[in-house]
Amino acid sequence: MQTLTRALGAAGFLACTMLALPAHAASQQVTVVLDWFLNADHAALLAAQYSGAFIRHGLDVKLIAPADPGSPARLVAAGQADLAVSYQTQLGMLADQNIPLVRVGTLIDTPLNVLITGEGVHSIADLKGKTIGVSMPGVDDAALDTMLHSAGLAMGDVHQVNVNFQLEQAIISHAVDGVIGAVRTYELIDLQQKGMKVSAFFPEEHGVPISDELIFLAGRDHAHDAWIRQFMDALAEGANTLINHPDAMLAQTIHDHPEFDTPLNRAAWQATLPRICKQPALLNVPRYTAFATFLHAHGMMTHAIPLGQYAIDPFSQVTTTP
Repeated sequence: MQTLTRALGAAGFLACTMLALPAHAASQQVTVVLDWFLNADHAALLAAQYSGAFIRHGLDVKLIAPADPGSPARLVAAGQADLAVSYQTQLGMLADQNIPLVRVGTLIDTPLNVLITGEGVHSIADLKGKTIGVSMPGVDDAALDTMLHSAGLAMGDVHQVNVNFQLEQAIISHAVDGVIGAVRTYELIDLQQKGMKVSAFFPEEHGVPISDELIFLAGRDHAHDAWIRQFMDALAEGANTLINHPDAMLAQTIHDHPEFDTPLNRAAWQATLPRICKQPALLNVPRYTAFATFLHAHGMMTHAIPLGQYAIDPFSQVTTTP
């Protein structure tokens, strides 16, 4: 992985697509770069926007969909955005490279990663001799290795190919027998809606430590800024509104983004609701410590780094267990 300290030019930032959300005057502007295009994972952000929670907390929040899914953390590290939606699974590796980013909140607090296989694979043991498409070499490799070992297999028992983000295409075309790095609330649903006969294996049920899927990264120098606490309070209100009024929030999203009105997005919205983090600022110290240990064991982290240097509860100067 290339170091994220390389500053991006203005053109890279402008290549991002600004999402059309209501604009309001507020005392503090906050730019949030999403992890991907607008989808159900961002429902709490949308609910905080639509319910007026951000405005009530003195914030004018702009959501940016990245042209390159690999750019959000780089943009924040380069000072070109305030927050990035990223992954806990990537956090330890960023810290290992001494990238000045800190986890300050959580958006989705359950894993979404899934190993999807086609016909003929009904158990992890059935993967012997099969070809597996990998999306993000590194963490996906570590997860696959752990899952294989749970069934008495090793990495040498399968063939790996890097399919980048073409996970669905790879399995639909039968170029691979399975893919890891897919999202259980998106690609898995889409394949099922397309009539594909697939099986799903969840990493946390096969030895991989549980992690937060989506987190917020801020620059280390801003980790305790007041606006971050305002943002997390507003997001918690948005999550509560979303849980209480999921259909109304979906209707508003479709009104503002007609392209969202598809069977896949509607199904993903419902599947994502139980995974929305209700208390986004809280840091689960045992969970983050366990995942760092997992990364060390698989060579993804090579330095002993105190958790407080790269993950905090912004309401506390000291990391605490919720």
